[in-house]
Amino acid sequence: MFEQGLSAGYQGMVVSRELPKRLQSERNLGSSRVIWLTNLVGDGRINPTAVGILMSQVRSFIESRERAAVLIDGLEYLVSLNTYDRMLQFMHQLRDIVMTNDASLVIPVDPRTLTERELALLERSLEVVVPQPAELELQEETMLDSQDAEIRLMNAGHR
Repeated sequence: MFEQGLSAGYQGMVVSRELPKRLQSERNLGSSRVIWLTNLVGDGRINPTAVGILMSQVRSFIESRERAAVLIDGLEYLVSLNTYDRMLQFMHQLRDIVMTNDASLVIPVDPRTLTERELALLERSLEVVVPQPAELELQEETMLDSQDAEIRLMNAGHR
């Protein structure tokens, strides 16, 4: 889904727990900016408890590009290190930034990692997309074609 957006001309940012070199080698991310959620200090790394800094970086990226796509792969990790309410506030603020800048946001989530209430609160603010194997290719082609801002909460299932 995210990679299809890149193919459609969106400039990408990936926030992940995965090692950036590994992400670049396993996925077609092109020139996407990668932020690694880690306690290790360095360029392109953000402490996962520094939610304000993360928001600032994502906001700056979105606002400085005409067509931005952001993939946050690590929401469960962020929730485990911060309170759920803090992360929900983060998601609401991020949603507003995405909507006002006609950007796209993709957040893979394994529903087993959240309570029913937590998942319901996320679903209330974001559009839930559950790709079906037979429909996956068609959905990916149309995910980022719209002129409107898009926010996706993708049910990633277990990995």
